[in-house]
Amino acid sequence: MTSASAEGRPRGLTPTDALLALMSLIWAVNFIVAKAAFAHFSPLEFNTLRFVIATPVILLVARRFGRGMPARGDWGRFLALGVLGNTIYQMGFIEGLAHTRAGNASLIMGGVPIATALMSHWHGHERLRSRDIAGLVLSTVGLASIVLGSGKEMGFRNTVVGDLLVLFATVCWAWYTVGMKPLVDRYGAFTSTAWTMAVGSLPLILIGAPSVLAHDLPAVPAAGWGAVVYSALFALVVAFIIWYVGVERLGSTRTATYSNFTPVLTLLIAWPLLRETPTLWQLVGAGGIFSGIYLTRS
Repeated sequence: MTSASAEGRPRGLTPTDALLALMSLIWAVNFIVAKAAFAHFSPLEFNTLRFVIATPVILLVARRFGRGMPARGDWGRFLALGVLGNTIYQMGFIEGLAHTRAGNASLIMGGVPIATALMSHWHGHERLRSRDIAGLVLSTVGLASIVLGSGKEMGFRNTVVGDLLVLFATVCWAWYTVGMKPLVDRYGAFTSTAWTMAVGSLPLILIGAPSVLAHDLPAVPAAGWGAVVYSALFALVVAFIIWYVGVERLGSTRTATYSNFTPVLTLLIAWPLLRETPTLWQLVGAGGIFSGIYLTRS
């Protein structure tokens, strides 16, 4: 059962929540897929190749399901947000991961919902209720419990540069999400996602092209190419469109809470496949994330 809030946002679980859960699952699988791909490609090469595939595909999808070409007056905003969310964010996150620990990066990226909520509130897009604040805090604490309960190496000594880059990437993604809201309301998720990805992927592809061209591509096995294709079509095209369908229908803050759902699904996938049994603290953390999402959606 759902109801509408004073802001016009539906309360309670909706089909959009199911889509966002699917998006989280796609991104959870992508973590495992990317690890496999890094055995054959550098992170920069992997990112370049998946954007080479994803960009024309998402433009074709937008041509079929979108709302036409953006107005001339909006191209400056598309350009700025495309570079922010698809060039600067991707480069900052990849380089950050290369210079810090996975646990550090997970904890820092857990700040995406809070950063998004604050920016959205500041821009006047959404009014934060006490339940929203409680849900965001509970979700973030739940993520911290999952990361700290994993037993992975943590610590911020000698990782300052990497940690700052991941933090910078987190702020960029939140800013990108909130900045896209007016475009998504005007053009819909398909058109907005497609054109920001198109303009933002061009610098990224140009930066990575020399490394890709120097790579012995014919020697890459089918599994490596399969990882690239999965990440391009699902983690970029499908997941990005779902993210902005969520922004359009539920708002930036409620959509962003689902970014902390991805580690829960990664945990559940790794349990049978990688035989990584979750600890008690990780299960408690998963419960906190579920509860946080419920609070923001009720």
